[in-house]
Amino acid sequence: MAGLVILRGYRHLNNTIVLYGCAMTRLQWGATLWILGMLTLPAQALAAMLWPQGYSWGSNFISDLGVTECGTFDAGTRVERYICSPGHVLANGSTIVNGACLALGAVLLWSAWPRARTGKVAMAFLASGGLLVMLVGFLPWDVHPEAHDTAALAQAAMQWIGMILLVFALRRNTDVGRAALLTGMSVLVSIIGFALFVDAISGGPALMLGVGFTERIAFDTLTLWGAAVGFILLASTRRKA
Repeated sequence: MAGLVILRGYRHLNNTIVLYGCAMTRLQWGATLWILGMLTLPAQALAAMLWPQGYSWGSNFISDLGVTECGTFDAGTRVERYICSPGHVLANGSTIVNGACLALGAVLLWSAWPRARTGKVAMAFLASGGLLVMLVGFLPWDVHPEAHDTAALAQAAMQWIGMILLVFALRRNTDVGRAALLTGMSVLVSIIGFALFVDAISGGPALMLGVGFTERIAFDTLTLWGAAVGFILLASTRRKA
């Protein structure tokens, strides 16, 4: 991390104390924002509780929570379902906040990685992914279905690429080695979940697991990953302080 590099000068030059403090403060803010992105999950749970006929975590999509009208959707298909989400503003708003936390956190963590060049490219992809998450929230599925789905797919791809690059940016660093392992495992789980999600939509064997469950493996894993890495970074700064 940039802070860790500055730490080497901390032992010799008094004026580097200020620089080190600033670097760590910036890192802490970025890590905290990634942790706060996880608040979208309880917000979704609250929105689901407001459904008059009940929200199915297995049969309903994540996007159903943000649908602005009540009615039957995807009629005649394997995923036909009735949607009525009085808490759609909460669901969409939490998605926007989640994306903003990911994007702004990536900007603050821009140069906070052992392999600076690779880390910066990784943060660029993750920041782009965050902006796309915000776009998903701004485009409810029932109002802008194609744009909503396109933004969601692009977000997943951007975040996968950013996370894979981050694994390389963290290589051979013992301070945050857990973050590298966690990141690699999270990418793998998310991609597997996405493949199951596509299979479920197509009526394949994964449909038995439920489209909602497989979708959450694909996308909620990314949210939980950001929070987990945020906690690891904060713990690392406390050790170095």
